Amino acid sequence: MKTQSFFPGWLVSALLLTWAGAASLSAATDAKQLWVEKLPGEARWHALTGLGTLVVGTPDAIVGYDPESGQQLWQRPEFKKTSPFNAREIPGTPYLLCYSSEGFAGLAKVTFVELDYLSGRNVWQTPPTQGQFLGTVPVPEKGLVLLLLNSNGPDGKDAGTWIEAFDMASGAQKWARKIAKPGQIRLHVADNSGKFIPTTDLSGYHDPVVEGDCIYLPYLGCHCLDLTTGAIKWGAEMISGGSELKKAHAPLRIEGDRIYGSAGGSVYALDKNTGAVVWKSDRISAYAGLLKARDNALVSQLEIAGGKIWARFGGYFSTGSAVVLREPLGIVALNPANGEAVYHFDKAKEGLTNLMVLPETNTIMFADATTLYGIDTAAPQPTEAFAVPIEFKRKMGGADMAKIGLGLTGGLMGLGKAVVSSSKSRLDVPVAVLRQGGHVIVQGKQHLLGFDPLAKTEKWSLFYGAPSDAWGTVVMFAVTAAASAVGNAQVAQSGSILTTQGSQGMNNIQSALDRYNSYTEKRAARLAQSKSTDAYTYILTKVGKGGIGLYGVNLATGETDRELELGSKEPDYLADEQAGRIFYFKDKEAMVCYQF
Repeated sequence: MKTQSFFPGWLVSALLLTWAGAASLSAATDAKQLWVEKLPGEARWHALTGLGTLVVGTPDAIVGYDPESGQQLWQRPEFKKTSPFNAREIPGTPYLLCYSSEGFAGLAKVTFVELDYLSGRNVWQTPPTQGQFLGTVPVPEKGLVLLLLNSNGPDGKDAGTWIEAFDMASGAQKWARKIAKPGQIRLHVADNSGKFIPTTDLSGYHDPVVEGDCIYLPYLGCHCLDLTTGAIKWGAEMISGGSELKKAHAPLRIEGDRIYGSAGGSVYALDKNTGAVVWKSDRISAYAGLLKARDNALVSQLEIAGGKIWARFGGYFSTGSAVVLREPLGIVALNPANGEAVYHFDKAKEGLTNLMVLPETNTIMFADATTLYGIDTAAPQPTEAFAVPIEFKRKMGGADMAKIGLGLTGGLMGLGKAVVSSSKSRLDVPVAVLRQGGHVIVQGKQHLLGFDPLAKTEKWSLFYGAPSDAWGTVVMFAVTAAASAVGNAQVAQSGSILTTQGSQGMNNIQSALDRYNSYTEKRAARLAQSKSTDAYTYILTKVGKGGIGLYGVNLATGETDRELELGSKEPDYLADEQAGRIFYFKDKEAMVCYQF
């Protein structure tokens, strides 16, 4: 199994892939090539499963590979133009949820499939249903998978958005429930959408939240469904804003008998059992200062710490085709009894990262362009526990500025202000604070910084210049899109993104899956033999004599002691940090595996 971290490993990899540059090395170790495998089509997406196998999506198929040998394990040509959103792994199982579609939009025939990603064989599939695929939601702790689609319903006479629940083991349909009228739920551009014939789905929403026998849906404010029967227990429609933006509102959070959400620039507290509004906070933008309050704030993150509700507002968001900055920026702490503000932060300079809860120190941490802040969450009236100036030890010189395209205007060509500082001595603004391998990492576009929250000091910092002049605009999009996802994703301390109960019920599921347990044991044994005992991350940069490739950074020490030249201006790769392997998708036509 993967080591759990505050953020999912694939998301961390996506973020770190976008950093660029040249670094000082200390006896870098070269990677050894293990194997090369030609792909049956262009690699559009790729993922490392919980068991360490590889899944690759091409325009015409989904393909599974053995990471040890590179051997193709299976190929499914009926799954075309897929994305990670519509080819989802069920956590804690060897199953992948996919769909195939014949026809156009609402007239299409959709077949829903659960396949075993170790063998590529179907576990089960549904009969074709006319409708538009919108998304899938795995609920492994209840032994269910949910299919969401626009259709005319089981009898063909009741058009709307439907949820169909299937038994995870057998595929037997348990229930079907209409949750909205036609066109009532705002859809967003799909991740796999074509340019000329756009498709839409529910990828603009965070996943529903599961607790006990209930699932709480975020598509129209908040609706509670009984997972056993599909009955709608209650619905609370909250007025929202920024509907054109993807994942612009904070995911639902549950605490005790309350469920918290955001809409229309306010935080809502709902009674978990009835859906009644317990309180609605004042408009959050009111706390951002008079001049900024003219814009309605988007509450993009909610955290519960120290008996308070912490809300971060503003940031970068995706429209599906572009990334936009939404202001105002700030943080508010609310009294859970009545929603009144007990603390607000309105002095963010040139950017604002996600909130990182540090339960071991009773603090909540974040950063703007110049400072790492820690707020004491335990105090009745929150106060700053620390405010540490960000000091990138490796300053940018004239050559570095030229590499990243610094113009006479003092800005970075093609880049937005939330990533580039107005200070020429630094230039870089942190875009995310995250935990990986037990380490707190602060990331900027070109800097990486290790922070010790107990000592309240920087442990190390590194700078990497851009690998090519044209890389700047590409990096901007990738960094802001990924940082937006990080900042808005809510991950329980257990590591689960779907439930507040973490791995509740998964032990029972896994005990019945002998093959899953067998592969888990094999992967654990391989990792035990691996030399990659430390936590590493890999950074795309200039290596060697002007080539482009990866440097591996030991997150415990900040030492850059691994090196791999890839020989491409825009290389596509996937890192298995635990096993110390890099899977390089050369020209998107072949996969090359390297071992450190």
